[in-house]
Amino acid sequence: MKKKSVEQRNLSDLAAILKLPQGRRLLWRLLQAAQIEQHGFVPADPYATAFHCGQKSVGLFLQSQIIAVSPLLLAQMRAEYSAEVNSLQQQVNQQLEETPYAE
Repeated sequence: MKKKSVEQRNLSDLAAILKLPQGRRLLWRLLQAAQIEQHGFVPADPYATAFHCGQKSVGLFLQSQIIAVSPLLLAQMRAEYSAEVNSLQQQVNQQLEETPYAE
């Protein structure tokens, strides 16, 4: 296969995964695990720094592939994650309100 057709097939595969809510949740967890929003430097530990930079590199690659499929999907993934976190927080708050205080 030509390089261009392999790249297009890879993006098509990713687009198929991103159509599923389960796929978006999985990829969002991978992006979070890669800590792409954090710096990789660990003071006095070059091995940990190298490890974190490697993680981040994979995460940035995945992010760039998602953006190549559709920049809006990255925003959608973030919104879905935020909605899920808010829903879980509301459930916790409701349980706390319903729990009687022991004196």
